[in-house]
Amino acid sequence: MSEDATLQAQKRTETGSGAMNRLRKGGRVPGVIYGSKKDPIMVQFSEHEFAQFLRHHTSENVMLDVNVDDGETHKVLIREVQHHPLTGRPIHADFYELSMTRRVSVEIPIEFVGEPAGVTQEGGVLEHLLRSVEVECLPGDIVEQFELDVSALGIGDRLAVDDLPIDREKYEILTNGGVAVAAVAAPRVEEAVETEEGEEAVAEGAEPERIGGKEEESEEAEEDRKDG
Repeated sequence: MSEDATLQAQKRTETGSGAMNRLRKGGRVPGVIYGSKKDPIMVQFSEHEFAQFLRHHTSENVMLDVNVDDGETHKVLIREVQHHPLTGRPIHADFYELSMTRRVSVEIPIEFVGEPAGVTQEGGVLEHLLRSVEVECLPGDIVEQFELDVSALGIGDRLAVDDLPIDREKYEILTNGGVAVAAVAAPRVEEAVETEEGEEAVAEGAEPERIGGKEEESEEAEEDRKDG
C-alpha cells in the first residue's frame, strides 16, 4: 500500500440510475465518502485513473487520499467496489473516511509462501481453505495481505488462523483462531486406480446367469413338440 496514493474527485449532486449511467458513459465513476461522524459526500472520479490504481494492488481493501475539488482531502479506506458483471469495469465505489487514531475492522487476504513438502515430495494437493482473515487495527497498520509459509506442510498437515505470523499487539484477530487456512490432502490417484481395477475385474469375471434365455426357451419348445 502506498501512503502517497491519491485520487482526484469532484462533488456531484445528481442521483438516480439515469444520472449514474450518464456519468459512466462519460468515463466517470460515481462514489460516496462516508464516516461514522460525518454526512456522506457524493463524488465522481475518472474511471481510467481508478482502474489503474486498482491494478497495482492485490486487494481492493486499501487506503488512499481522495482530493475533492472543494479543496478538502479525505483519508479513506476502500470499502466496496462494484464492477460491471460482463466487462468488469468499476461502476461504483464506497469510501470510508478514517481517523488515524481509531481502530477499524478489515478483511485482509492471506497469501501462501513456499511449496509444501507434501506436494513436492509426496504428490499431495495443497488446499486453500480460507482466503482472508478479519482483523481490527489502526489505519496505519493496514496491509494488503498476510503471508503464510506452507513449505513445512506434509500430507495430512494443516495450518489454522492461530498459525498466522501476525503481530498480536497491532492486530486483534476477529476470525475464529481454529479455522483452517491451508492443508495438504493425499493424492486422489490411488482411488482412480482402484476404480479401474474394479471395472476390469467385473469385465473379466464369470458371465452372469441368464434367466429365461434363448437356450431355455428352445429346450422347452423342443419338449413341447415331442409331447405333441
